[in-house]
Amino acid sequence: MKIFILKKEKKILEIEGFAVFFYTEKGQLELLNNHCSLISMISSGIIKIYSNFLLENEFLLENEIKILWNKNTTILKIKINSGFLKLKNNNIIFLV
Repeated sequence: MKIFILKKEKKILEIEGFAVFFYTEKGQLELLNNHCSLISMISSGIIKIYSNFLLENEFLLENEIKILWNKNTTILKIKINSGFLKLKNNNIIFLV
């Protein structure tokens, strides 16, 4: 699935991933490939994105993104205050 993280001023990240974890006021949600369409508010916390792609050093310049590697998986952690999420046709857009 294609994942976009946007701020009002700029695009923070665009990446292919296979799992996304984030928090809502009701608790933590996990989205996987081919999930049904969804619109949701998201709470402050950390968005975790799991991807099979290795990332270039350009992403390390962003203070908001931490990158971890576990075997063949890249794990991105992005700290946010709050925002909205729209998921449709395997495209996830976070507006934070």
